[in-house]
Amino acid sequence: MNYKIIDNFLERELFLKLKNEVEDIEFPWRRRFFSSPNCKTDKGYFTHNIYNDFRMSINSPLYEAILIPVLRKLKAKAVIQARINMFINEFMFEKYLTYHQDYSFDCKTAILNITHCNGGTQLKINNDEIIIESKENRVLIFDTTIEHRTVRPSNSDIRHILNINYF
Repeated sequence: MNYKIIDNFLERELFLKLKNEVEDIEFPWRRRFFSSPNCKTDKGYFTHNIYNDFRMSINSPLYEAILIPVLRKLKAKAVIQARINMFINEFMFEKYLTYHQDYSFDCKTAILNITHCNGGTQLKINNDEIIIESKENRVLIFDTTIEHRTVRPSNSDIRHILNINYF
């Protein structure tokens, strides 16, 4: 499997709970100054870390309420990292950010789109560039070693995703 797209991934009630949490004015965000280590063409993005296996820590109340049901649906055996990202158009200078891999070892990445917009994720597979548009409640699952990048939307100021790396 190179990649897989599943629309209406979560049950509507669970998805709306996630969306409402993320869009709440009190939701806690932290800024990352670059989208990827090699990317200097943007001002970064905001993230909410739910879980980081390398630090062996649960960092969010969304772990039980959101992440566990998502991991079950993905049939994940173990989670490496899970975070919600918020990309702000004003922080992105280019339509496409820099290609990167989340990890260099074999595992999976799942990107659950929370925002419906014409931005998305672009995969680079065998020199083919494939854009998967950000559609609300659409999940993109792919091998983590596949290079990918964020595509800035032109019809939305903000794009939210849930990014999970897992086995």
